[in-house]
Amino acid sequence: MSVLKVGKNCCGCKSCFNVCRFGALSLGKDKYGFESVGVDGKLCVDCGLCEQVCPQINTAPAKSHIKCGWAYAVDDEVKENGSSGGLFGTVAKAVLADGGTVFGAAFDYNLQLKTAKAQNSDELEPLYKSKYLLCDTGESFSQIKQLLKSGKPVLYCSSPCQISALKLFLGKTYENLLTMEFICHGVASQALFDESVKYIEEKKNIKITGFTFRKKGMGPSSHYYSYKYIKGGKAGEKAGIYLTFPFYNAYCKELAYREGCYTCKYASEKRCADITVGDFHTISKYDKTVDRFAGVSMFVINTEKGLEYWEKISSDIRQKEMPWEIIYKNNRFSAGDKIPADRKQFFDCFADEGFKAAVNKYLRPSRDIKSIVYYKMPSFVRNAVIKMKGEK
Repeated sequence: MSVLKVGKNCCGCKSCFNVCRFGALSLGKDKYGFESVGVDGKLCVDCGLCEQVCPQINTAPAKSHIKCGWAYAVDDEVKENGSSGGLFGTVAKAVLADGGTVFGAAFDYNLQLKTAKAQNSDELEPLYKSKYLLCDTGESFSQIKQLLKSGKPVLYCSSPCQISALKLFLGKTYENLLTMEFICHGVASQALFDESVKYIEEKKNIKITGFTFRKKGMGPSSHYYSYKYIKGGKAGEKAGIYLTFPFYNAYCKELAYREGCYTCKYASEKRCADITVGDFHTISKYDKTVDRFAGVSMFVINTEKGLEYWEKISSDIRQKEMPWEIIYKNNRFSAGDKIPADRKQFFDCFADEGFKAAVNKYLRPSRDIKSIVYYKMPSFVRNAVIKMKGEK
């Protein structure tokens, strides 16, 4: 038996590929652009190692919450760099101060999302912000293992399934490993992102050189993006609402996730990471003193190790404990998201007719003009609308 039995539930973590000693596994993409694993029956010796490290067949030890609530970084720059309250940056800086190494997701020069390491503040900057597409772990699991063996502190921040994959790959507990996960609703493919970049480049006759999700300073940060570009030899930067960038639009409509994400077994109360962080969009329902647009996160401490580090950064954050029931119902701690009715049609169109056809049929901004107008309203008008709807 091999990891092939995972099928469409494969999360693309590459743990099996990296553990195989016989070169029997290969990585490819299906017609929709999603990464998948192949097995060469002639090389496979049926040793079972790939199954042992697969986070969809097995699950790393998981624990429930010790402490939870809302928090944000005291340092305004750290908070601004983050997607929500800047908690990743605060923890990461503490690990760097201890002489450690931080691993997280960053775009390379070709806008390919890969696991990157940071050993100083400058290297840390590209790891900030949510990215929403599958991160290529490359050989990072092996690099992390070597650092852990040397006794150096390591922070690994990623999606729940990739954290489980790392722990299964390591095969033992390392006290110098700290793991931090973000609440994940699903990941989309690099192929869909690449096509979106190409689409905008051709439409505006530019070369996109950098991309940022969750652009702050323009209202609800979860709804804006920005990109850096070159046109006619001159550099520029443009920001926009998510509905105007095809990938972001498809993601927010929940069309773009990998199929297994809709029934993710890691969307549960028990977590594999030491610390869990996520958005807290509904904070105003529970604490009127906190402005979610200024940046705030929900947090869950799952282990004693996580609690130890949390206490270490206590002077660098503002925080308040809240009942678990509130945290649980305001983020994804249970699986079973409904697959959108038009998801298959969208991807079939993408695969068979091309990306532009898929955009025209499913992702044209004109289809969502009411939402665009709503998000471009001045904040006081939008807040009044929210209040009238009883959403705040």
